[in-house]
Amino acid sequence: MSTKKMFPGLILCGVPFLMVLGNSMLIPVLPQMKAALSLSQVQVGLVITLFSVPAGVIIPLFGFLSDHIRRKPIIIISLIIYALGGLLAGFVAAAGWKNAYFFIMIGRIIQGIGAAGTAPLAMALVGDLYQDKMRGRVLGFLEGANGLGKIASPIIGSLIGLLAWWAVFFLFPLLCIPLILGLWFGIQEPVKQKEALSFTRYGKDLGEIFQCKGFALLGAFLAGATVLFVLFGLLFYLSDFLEVKYQLEGVKKGLIIAIPVLAMTITSSLVGFFITRSAGLSKILVCLGLGLVSGASFLLVFFKERA
Repeated sequence: MSTKKMFPGLILCGVPFLMVLGNSMLIPVLPQMKAALSLSQVQVGLVITLFSVPAGVIIPLFGFLSDHIRRKPIIIISLIIYALGGLLAGFVAAAGWKNAYFFIMIGRIIQGIGAAGTAPLAMALVGDLYQDKMRGRVLGFLEGANGLGKIASPIIGSLIGLLAWWAVFFLFPLLCIPLILGLWFGIQEPVKQKEALSFTRYGKDLGEIFQCKGFALLGAFLAGATVLFVLFGLLFYLSDFLEVKYQLEGVKKGLIIAIPVLAMTITSSLVGFFITRSAGLSKILVCLGLGLVSGASFLLVFFKERA
């Protein structure tokens, strides 16, 4: 595979890498944010939730628009929205506004909306740009970038948190700028026949999908939501615990927080390897994973006092 052919795919690898930072990079600085703004546990949790929920809701809309317009402009516009949300959150936090928390949440919602039109559409654009084995290889690179972002984000967040807890918000626009330029000048999206925009047809197609596979989709959604709920709860608790009890900050704290994320990344890669060879394993592995999460959560109760 020539470097010239790979170049658009390498640019697109920056999209999932950046999107993973959206939540994971904030985990190490949440205790500092909580103390600085005098927040409750629920308010701190909303920093993650108000990013993830809008992203999940808006993804189908951006997918629909990208099918009927073009993918690259939607991704670029989404990155601009994502960057603006980070700027808003960063500026109000740095300025110490009286209602800083409210505007930070507005910024997080904006970021979530922007995130909806990025990583999923980057994968779809890879499908438009590449064929056969090259498509599979580039998608593998995107997944690798996603995994790298998951592992690196707690470490990056911890390092930036040494400057100020709100400094992490400014990293989002700083990373978006070169990525936007790379997408604009480095990717030539293939021209395809455009279909007329029809939200009625789109709704009908979604209805047919849910009618045929609604139960399976609901199960997959609930399984993924449960695991992410447990994971981010664990990471936030671990971040606060390491800082309060052991006074760990910076790289040491980031490395410890990255351990559960690294385990998840390795496991997901192995699961993907086995599933491609036996599709029937999917349900078994999902149930096994949920069982492990439940068992580990139960065992943690017995280690609380000892810790």
